[in-house]
Amino acid sequence: MFKLIKITFIVFCILTTTVAFGKSSQYFENTLVHMFSSECNKKCREEIIKSETDFAVILLLKVVSQNLQQQLLKLERQVYD
Repeated sequence: MFKLIKITFIVFCILTTTVAFGKSSQYFENTLVHMFSSECNKKCREEIIKSETDFAVILLLKVVSQNLQQQLLKLERQVYD
């Protein structure tokens, strides 16, 4: 049961990052096929998940920092105008 939930969560994360971060669906199809093939062991899967998670977090932090920068510029304009 736990394995099914884990797989479902991973697939959900991969699909949402496809839309949110502009990676092609072909990339994720190839990645999923590789993850569930016999040549990819547990360590390989963990590395793929870690890599994708790191990439998603970095992009999310970039978006947040850009948003904060825009808000700070807006406040600066209000103060000096």
